[in-house]
Parts: sequence; C-alpha cells; structure tokens
Amino acid sequence: MKRIAARDRVMIDRARKKGPARTLVAGAAGPEVLRAVADAAGFGLIRPVLIGRAPAIRNLARRLNIELSEFRIIDRTEDPDIAETAAEMASRNEADLIMKGNISTPVLLKAVLDPRFGLRTGGLLSHIAWMEVPAAAKPFAVTDSGMIIRPTLEQKILILKNAIAFTSAMGIRKPRIALLAANEKVSPHMPETADAVELVRMAAEGVFGEAVVEGPLALDMAFSSDAARIKGFRSRIAGKPDIVLVPDIASGNIFAKGLVYLAHARISGLVVGARLPIVLISRAEHASTWLHSLALACIVSPKIGSLRFS
Repeated sequence: MKRIAARDRVMIDRARKKGPARTLVAGAAGPEVLRAVADAAGFGLIRPVLIGRAPAIRNLARRLNIELSEFRIIDRTEDPDIAETAAEMASRNEADLIMKGNISTPVLLKAVLDPRFGLRTGGLLSHIAWMEVPAAAKPFAVTDSGMIIRPTLEQKILILKNAIAFTSAMGIRKPRIALLAANEKVSPHMPETADAVELVRMAAEGVFGEAVVEGPLALDMAFSSDAARIKGFRSRIAGKPDIVLVPDIASGNIFAKGLVYLAHARISGLVVGARLPIVLISRAEHASTWLHSLALACIVSPKIGSLRFS
C-alpha cells in the first residue's frame, strides 16, 4: 500500500469513513486496475471481488508484488461472461459499486442495462467526470462526457437530475449549473442554445429543486467572473460552477481530457443513474486516478439511486 498524496487525503479519508464498499472489479487483469484495487483495499475503502481471467490476475499480482490471499477471484474468460457475472451479482445485492477494469465499456454497459438484472432505476444512465483543476476555485462535475452522444432536451433533463443527485451526495445542496455553448446568443444553428433557454425556464419552475441554472454560457462566462463583468452579464455562478452540462459527448470528452493533459487536472469518472455507481474512466489513466474514482464512488454509493425528482 502506498502513501496517500496530499491532494488525495481529504477524499480518501472521507471515503474511508463510509466503511469498505463491496466492489465488483469487472476485468481485473490490468496493471493499473490491480494496483488501484490493492491500494483501495489497503486504505480500507473497498472489499474487492476480482472477476476475470484468474491465471492472468494471479500472474500479474505476482509480478507487481500484490498479495491476493484476502481477495475473492471469480474466473471468467470472455468479456461478456465477466460483465454478466458482475451484473448478476449486483442484481443480488452483493455489491455497493462496480468498477470497469480491463474490459470493453460497451460490453459492460450492455450487461448493466440488460433487463434480466434489474439494475436500471427507470431513468437514464449518464457519465460524470469529477474535475479537480488547480486553477479552478473548486471541483466541479462535467456531464455527459462518456455516455450519451448527442443528448436530446429530454435526455438533458435526466442528465441534470443525475448530476444533481450526485452533487447532493457530495454535500452540495444548491448546485450552480452552467449550460455550456459557444456563446450566450440563441441560434437555430446551435440547438444547445435553445435547449439551455428551456432548461433555465424549467429550473425557474422548480423542476431541478434548489439548483441555480444559467445558460447558454460560453466557457469563459462559466469560469470567470471577470469575463461576466466585462460582458455585462449578471451571473450567480460565473467562476464557481458545481455542474457543467456540455452539449454533446465530443465537447465533454475533449474538455475533460484537455484539462487533464494541459492543466494538470485530476479526473474521476462514474456512471450514475443505475442502482449502484459504476467506476468508469479511460484505460490510459494511472492507478492513482482509478483509486480516486473508487474513493468518489464510495462516497456517493449510498445516495445515488435514492434521490428522486418529480
């Protein structure tokens, strides 16, 4: 078990107070995945069940000097079998969260969405990237940067409700939500601008609870109070958003990864809206990012799925 980096300590200590979460690791035969799982278990965050090719998992653990004697291993060879085993165990309430390891994302999500396992809650599954950016005033959620390719207005409503439930679980009672677009003007050529106007109207009617919703907003307006002042825009969220709704998966993915690789941001990724959160980030991420995502999932696991909006 490694030492906790200074910027991880608060998150990990908070997750540790929840007690170890029963965690299904779908596709455990990956170096960064296995390192993160071992660290998370060592910190008391999770009790993992490793699902995948058992010989490969054990060989990898020996090479990495990771002790597996206290971990349960379920031998499955093919990705569909790994995914369905995780979904079936979750359906029997044998887990608090699922972690996507060295397995195809579409294959895992297909199993999670399979009606046989009853993991859907009746809403929409969406992805949340929790961003900690050194230059930002505080962490914020970017959604949806990993699931819905081009969300409709109806899907954006559900994406926002998922994100509000997530931030509520993180202790944010009145989230500030920025609806991103290229600029603040409504244009028939940019449907996200018209969607933003409708979402703001719905927020005024109480559809999103106590959330403060503004848009359409260009990126500078969302993250700079000076930009809002210069443009003469009176904003309650400029410079301090809690949730950033992106127009589509391409812009969200580019935005989040740009922050990681160019602004030294820490990213954690979850799929929410199911009966339990699913840790889902890029396979290119390091073990520390997987560990941080596991800590985040532990924090929100008791809440996601239990908060509902009319």
